[in-house]
This record gives sequence, C-alpha cells and structure tokens, in this order.
Amino acid sequence: MPSGLELYPHNEKAYRKLLDMLSGTRRACIIHPTGTGKAFIAYRYAFDHPNERILWMSPSTYIEQEQEASIRRELPNHEFKNIERMTYQTAMHRAQKGNLDIHADTVIFDEFHHTGAPQWSRGVEGVIECNPDANLIGLSATSIRYSDSGRDMSDELFDGHIASYMSLTDCWVLGILPVPTYVTAGYSINGYIEDLGERIAKEESAGRRAELLADFNELRDCASRAANLPAIFQKYFEGIEKVIVFCPNVFELNEIEKMCPQWFSRVNGNVHTYVVHSSNPFGTSEYDGFKEDDDETAIKLLFCVNQLNEGVHIKGVDAVIMVRRTSSPTIFYQQLGRALTAAGNFEPLVIDLVDNFEMIGIEQIVNMMSESYARLSDENDPKELIPPSAFKVIDHEKDARHLAKNLERRLALRSEKLTIDEKIALWKGL
Repeated sequence: MPSGLELYPHNEKAYRKLLDMLSGTRRACIIHPTGTGKAFIAYRYAFDHPNERILWMSPSTYIEQEQEASIRRELPNHEFKNIERMTYQTAMHRAQKGNLDIHADTVIFDEFHHTGAPQWSRGVEGVIECNPDANLIGLSATSIRYSDSGRDMSDELFDGHIASYMSLTDCWVLGILPVPTYVTAGYSINGYIEDLGERIAKEESAGRRAELLADFNELRDCASRAANLPAIFQKYFEGIEKVIVFCPNVFELNEIEKMCPQWFSRVNGNVHTYVVHSSNPFGTSEYDGFKEDDDETAIKLLFCVNQLNEGVHIKGVDAVIMVRRTSSPTIFYQQLGRALTAAGNFEPLVIDLVDNFEMIGIEQIVNMMSESYARLSDENDPKELIPPSAFKVIDHEKDARHLAKNLERRLALRSEKLTIDEKIALWKGL
C-alpha cells in the first residue's frame, strides 16, 4: 500500500485547512478554480480515513469516470473501497421512490453549486437527512448560482464554512494555473450587422440614409477583417494540436464542423474531428478517439454540446474555441477552464468567436488580476509572481464593436419610442 497521496502545495494547504475546520464543525467546503485538482483533495481525505464510509456525489457519471481514471494514474495499485459513488440525479430518483436509505460517515458534494437545482435538491436533502451526523465536504469552482437569483450554496449547504478559497486570478498570479492568451474574432457579428443594414434601408431621408450607409460600409469592412478566421487561425495556431470547440446546439455544431477545413486551410489541411453531445453519449469511441489521437501532424478538434463543461481535464488540450454564447459566468469559466490545469506548463489559447468577451466583461478579469497581484505582493516575493501583463487579450472585434454601437445609437435617436431624456443620453454617448 502506498504511504500517501501527495498533493500540490496549494491543495495540501487547503486540505489542512479543511481538516482544521472539520474538527470544529461538520460542514466545510473548498472553492478553487477549475483545473487546480480539487478532486485529489477529496481522494486524500478518503485515503487518510480508510475506515470511514464515504458517499461521493457528483453531477454525472462521466465526471466520476474521469476522476477515477485520474486517481488510477496516481495510485495504480490502490483501491478506494470506502468510496461509494452516486449522481445527484440518482439520489433524486431514489428519494422520489422512498428508498434513499444510504448511510455514510462523510458525504462529498462535488460541483456543489448544483445542489441547489430544483430537480436535484430533494435527493441532496434526503442524503443529509439520512446522515445527520456525517461530515459534509463540498468542492466547486463557484458557490454562486448566477441563474438562480445569485444563491450562494456555500451559505445554504455549508453554513458559510469555506475552508479554502482561491480565485482564478489568484491562481494565475501565483503560477498555479497557466495564463491564457484570449483572442476575440467576429464570427457572430454578421447577423447584428445585417439587422443594422435593414434598419438603415428604411430611413426616409435620402441624405441621412447615405450618411449612415457610408458608416455602415466602414463597419462591414471592419467586421469582415475581424471575421477572417483563416487569417486569425493562421496567426495564432502555430503548434496547436488538441482543441475543444464548445457549440450551442447540434445544428450549429454540424455547420461549424463543415466550415473547419476552410478555417484551418492556412494552418493544416490534416484535421481530425470528434463529436460529443447528449444524443451522442459521452464515453463513446469519439471521446476516447480524441483523447488517444497522438498524430502530431494533425489538428484534433473535439466538438461539444452541453458536455465537458466541468469536472473533465483532457491531457494535452492546447486551446478552446467558444462558439457557445453565454452570459453565465459559471459556464464561461467552466469552458475557459478546459484549457487550464495545474499540471500544465504552457500558454493555453482561447478563441472567442461569439463575443463572450463582451458579455462577461474581460476588462473585469483584467482588473481582478491586477488586484490579485497587488494583494499577493504583500504576502509573497513579487519576483515570484506572474504580473497582470501576462494575461494577453487580443480583441479583433474592438473597432467593429465601437462602430456598430455608434450606428445603433444614431438609429435609436430616430425612434419615436424614446423619450427626450433618453435621446439626450444617447446623443451624449456618441
């Protein structure tokens, strides 16, 4: 039997804090960003407490499978006989049938922000009721349910007992996670531009219409340069081999897959594509094929719909392409996190084709990294920290976005639905 499970220093520190907190209360959680290896903290707890019955709950079986594969690589000869796995959905079904009679000394709630979901909360509550004296341990990159009135599950489930908290920018500054290069490109702006063109065409004044069309043509040319994806991929994809592409739905996935030969025509004509989505179950040969594809002469693309957002870290992923538009910080950071791992030693690449840059507010992340650097400089040698300048944001849409917003304001000024005060506010914004 191995003598122990060694953790990264940041996780060892978090584990010690977890044990300290559990010595005084039965509820404690750890909130660390995606890619920092939180699951190994739970495995360490199970390793150090072999006589405890541990129920490990998670959102899906594929997360379970990935975690088990990861721990087998670290401890190939050790079997965690004290761990029983259960998904939140299974707990819900068993609670509905009245047979959720399960007993544990410790319950681990993985990705615990999900415990507040209406369809799963009954199972979670049932597990807790069955085990009133059990330790409750939570792991997640966020405790906030942004789509659910901002509920904080660290308060609801763990009474605010956070053993360890680290932000994404803290991890960048400390060098725990690699800092990505974030590139925006204008894949999704075309529909918006077409709408502006139609509105301009309806202008009754020929002089005003000609004036707006001149600016519209400038916008269209600018957007065309921003949407020149073959040139953009040529510029940034040198040395990139494995890529995860997040798509909003199966239709969009199929359309994007058809366009890939053109997108990468200046980079590499040898493109291998793989697909996973809800109707193409995880764990199929597609996913396994992507993981095992070691052809160094090819670009390997894994297209996903509602899969791989959390709990999965595929070795060797060099880049993420976002084609799923979202205003959810949770989904955004989960997708971003697929290219970030504490085991990585490279600079990952993020290509944002749908303006999540604007929806989430990358400027806020830049400011957060500056704040993290300033705060952590008081506790560490600044020479050992990663400076904010390491986070490179390359916005190919900036000029087009500025021109489009100005056109939008000018068209809105003609709207009869606006009050005088609203029109004055728009005018001042020009």
